Amino acid sequence: MKRIKSAIKKACFCLLLSSIVFGDALDDKVRNLIGDRFYSLNKNFIDRLFKNKESFYDQNAIDIKKVVETLKDNGLIILKFDKPSDLNITFVSQTTPILLARSINSALSSMGYSYFAVSQAQYVGGVATITFSFETEHALDPSIIISELNKRGYIFSDIKRMSIRDWKYSLKLMEPKLASARNIYPSDVLDVAEVSGEYWFALRDIGNISIVTKARDWRPRIVFYDKNLQIIDLIIQNTPVNKVVFKVSEGVNFVMVSDIQNPANIKNGIRIEFEDLQNLQSQTE
Repeated sequence: MKRIKSAIKKACFCLLLSSIVFGDALDDKVRNLIGDRFYSLNKNFIDRLFKNKESFYDQNAIDIKKVVETLKDNGLIILKFDKPSDLNITFVSQTTPILLARSINSALSSMGYSYFAVSQAQYVGGVATITFSFETEHALDPSIIISELNKRGYIFSDIKRMSIRDWKYSLKLMEPKLASARNIYPSDVLDVAEVSGEYWFALRDIGNISIVTKARDWRPRIVFYDKNLQIIDLIIQNTPVNKVVFKVSEGVNFVMVSDIQNPANIKNGIRIEFEDLQNLQSQTE
């Protein structure tokens, strides 16, 4: 009996301790996101919103997306500046700077931002840190940037507000996606046209790809990238052709097709056909 009572007391103590720790961490995060003054003014309302603290956690970590959406839906995130000001947004992720920069550029463009610059960038221990700066009348809407980067394969592990004009986003890359890349699957045959003359494709299988262009003077430039947009291989051909066939090897996630001299040569379109290794093997048996 004593052992049972002791176990119950221990379980209750652990539950209480967990609730206190979770509560403190969640309160601190909410306070950080909206600012000390606004937090104090709305303390009672915030306590009601986040009464069920455990529901704002996912695998013992704060569900930052749910917290941000709850604050926004209840008018508790102030993003508007008194006047146009410089905004600094830092993004951190365990990936390469080129992929992170491309993802952020794409996301910001989708949100309607046209003028922004990279003010700082570093790559240390496999972690890329990039700061984007631009003049605006309000801070980025955290819920929208979260949604846009979710589409590009990222999830958010944390958001820190140093001030209303200085934010830091910590991201985790789950499955890299490029907004401009068309998915191509085994046995696919795609007819596509791109005004820029630069075609991006995303794939997950190995096999053979054939490309036919409408141009007769195509000088192929085909680049193979891994999931972090690091170059694995490159095909360059100076002799004009209108068709090439090549093998996609293990580890290739993205393929970029263009022209070595003038991408506009193939702006009117290409036909790409992908046959995976399994189909190739079955045909030879």
